[in-house]
Amino acid sequence: MASEWTDLKVKDFLRKNNIPLDTQKEFKTFSFDVLQNTSKKDLQEIAGKGAGYNIYALLHGEGGSTPMAGGTMKKYADWVRYVFSTIITLTSIGIIFYSIGKNYAALPGHPVMHYILLIFVIILLAYLEGLQIAILALERTSPSTFRHKNRAFVSHTLAMDNNGHNVQRFLVGRQFFVVFVVFLCAQLTTYKDLADDFTWMPEWLFVALIQTGLPGALIVLAFGQLMPQLIATTNPITFMNLPGTWSVIQLCLVFETFGVTHFSWVLSAFVRFVFTMGQRENIKAPEMDDNELEMSVRNQRAQKSKNFRASIRVVDVEKLYADAESNAANDYQNDEKTQGWLEKNDLDNLVKRGGVPAPSTIIDHLVSKKLPVPRYLLPAKHKMFIPPWLVACELLRRDRQRCSPENGNVETKKTFCA
Repeated sequence: MASEWTDLKVKDFLRKNNIPLDTQKEFKTFSFDVLQNTSKKDLQEIAGKGAGYNIYALLHGEGGSTPMAGGTMKKYADWVRYVFSTIITLTSIGIIFYSIGKNYAALPGHPVMHYILLIFVIILLAYLEGLQIAILALERTSPSTFRHKNRAFVSHTLAMDNNGHNVQRFLVGRQFFVVFVVFLCAQLTTYKDLADDFTWMPEWLFVALIQTGLPGALIVLAFGQLMPQLIATTNPITFMNLPGTWSVIQLCLVFETFGVTHFSWVLSAFVRFVFTMGQRENIKAPEMDDNELEMSVRNQRAQKSKNFRASIRVVDVEKLYADAESNAANDYQNDEKTQGWLEKNDLDNLVKRGGVPAPSTIIDHLVSKKLPVPRYLLPAKHKMFIPPWLVACELLRRDRQRCSPENGNVETKKTFCA
């Protein structure tokens, strides 16, 4: 129901950008301002690495085409850069198509073959670059969230197979094809004989702009690398669902199986041996004395509690207590021991509104009073969260131990259970 959402703008934003339903539920208590101010790291902890990164990118235009906010002069400067980049890229395309048609390419062959080969290798490079971003973005995302997109589901399953080892294998095979494609493009976009048609251009300028392969570098960068990377950053599932993604991943895996690139492992081992690096670095946190450690934990808890409070926006206070108006809740409310505990902890004013307060309300109250927040009240996704039932089990164990005759205890009255 719409009323379950604190801010309907958050719901519309997540729905329009095809965020999985399970992930959307994690943001029901967020206002849109809080969502925008949430860090990338926190979003990835809440929604998962891939989905959190995508939400952050959509909110802040990272990897997208939305112009960054700024003054009028900055917007004009951005448009000048867009126009300038477009002009030089289109000029490079014209030079390349003209030169290949004149058969000026360094690679021997018919111009038609050169046209077909250039388009094919740029498309292959685009798949290689985009798939790297998409696979890493979805590495910790369950494929069940996009099972309805068959190509994306099958490609993701293949990439994550072999206990995740296929990701490393894909990256190794992909790197070979990236280097191979770049060198092949250099052969197709370097034109020494074009100087005869550009007699009006000074020799030093011709060498700097044409002979160095700059036109080829610009179209490879725009069409084969940056464009697919930017799209895969904000739409990894859509990119993974493109025709041919499974074949490209399989191509990289098969090539890696041949072992052509395995010398890199030998070379890496040799370099580590020469420089006495060891097989793996053992990274440890700096040692702290007791006072520094206690202060660090307190600061971390305070910051996390502050972030959690910022995500709570109470629209209807009375609704928070709707679930606590049952007879059982009233029994607890009327119980003398429960009332005594609440009064002792300065929470009696909360219960007077009716029912037992929700964890978020208690946290909000404790933080406002600058009191410590128990870890079992934190959100389940918080890294310091302890499930409350574990705390309850520990209290029951201590209760049994306290009342056990084997320990020489004569007290038989139990505190936590009947």
